Amino acid sequence: MKKTYLLILGALLLIFQQYVQAIDTTTQFFIFIFGILLLGIPHGAADLLVASKNADTESKQFSLYKFFSIYLGRLIMFALTLWFFPVIGNLLFILFAAYHFGETDLHQFKTNTFLGKLFVLSYGLIILSVILLHHFDDVKPIYILFESGKENEALIDWISLHRYQLLSFNGILFFTSTFVYFLQNNNSESNEKGVFLIRFAVIVFILFNLPMLLGFTFYFVVWHSVLSLTTIVNYLKSNNQFSNKKIIQQILLYSFLALLGTALCGLTGSMFINNNAIAGYVFLSLAVLTAPHMQIMYSMYNNIRLKSNTNI
Repeated sequence: MKKTYLLILGALLLIFQQYVQAIDTTTQFFIFIFGILLLGIPHGAADLLVASKNADTESKQFSLYKFFSIYLGRLIMFALTLWFFPVIGNLLFILFAAYHFGETDLHQFKTNTFLGKLFVLSYGLIILSVILLHHFDDVKPIYILFESGKENEALIDWISLHRYQLLSFNGILFFTSTFVYFLQNNNSESNEKGVFLIRFAVIVFILFNLPMLLGFTFYFVVWHSVLSLTTIVNYLKSNNQFSNKKIIQQILLYSFLALLGTALCGLTGSMFINNNAIAGYVFLSLAVLTAPHMQIMYSMYNNIRLKSNTNI
């Protein structure tokens, strides 16, 4: 039911944008920043508690030192990859984000097989393609703000020229993998399949017609972050392992640290020159944070699926 309400909210946003009053770019920017502060960053701020819960569920010993060593190590490694190898770093970010988005939206399906993982990845790729490639004229200026963007302007121009071929390829990959996945799992999850396809169609329609920044805000903040936070809180509260107070304290603390880190990094560059620069640094921060966050969420969703299969 929550997904239905979120889709209705997205549809209302689209109707307002198209038929009532187009939201100007400055207002879109403030909606985007407010959403990131309110839900975007906090949805990943419970990683410490989730990792602890994962260890308990898997009957493993949890080490705070090991957690921070691995978490910060992945964060720094990915940040260095983006700095020294920006093309590879951006490609990895797209793949990481696509899989993470797909896993969040499709965790009710049995996706532990190679075909299931391809289904998940292709779903996330088509979502990101609609947001980024269809609106690449809005994405391009953000890339060009960075030195690496200027150095790879030829590649960016090539993507701009072939964006709809790339979008079509991702669409074919998604529909092919979805068809084969449903064919291979014909006797299971039958009720979910029809509902999933309807939701997918509505999401894509909303993202295709909203401006890039509003579309990303709707998907990442309104859809992805709300659903992720709901799943995370339910997971942490199972067996009364963590209280609401503990969860809120952790989210507030690590949200503050993430925002502080983003601001400090931005001060070393040109983050506060204009709205595009701020948006660019926010996207860059999300990219860096995705690397360690994705692995923890992967383990969480795997544990949820295992528990679900055990209860059948």
